Amino acid sequence: MILIRLIIILWFWGFIALALVATSNYLFSTDPERGRRFSGRLSTALLWPIAILSAAGRARLRRGH
Repeated sequence: MILIRLIIILWFWGFIALALVATSNYLFSTDPERGRRFSGRLSTALLWPIAILSAAGRARLRRGH
């Protein structure tokens, strides 16, 4: 039970951090494709625990795509 609670807390704070970064990039970008990129980054923020399990997922998190 404690391990599940710890995993949920880590996922939550990771999501908050990645979502704040995505929102900041969206607000301060002038790129016309920023809406599409924002939604992709929010999807990555939701699935970040799965992304860190693969090399491609870690690279995507590092690049911010």
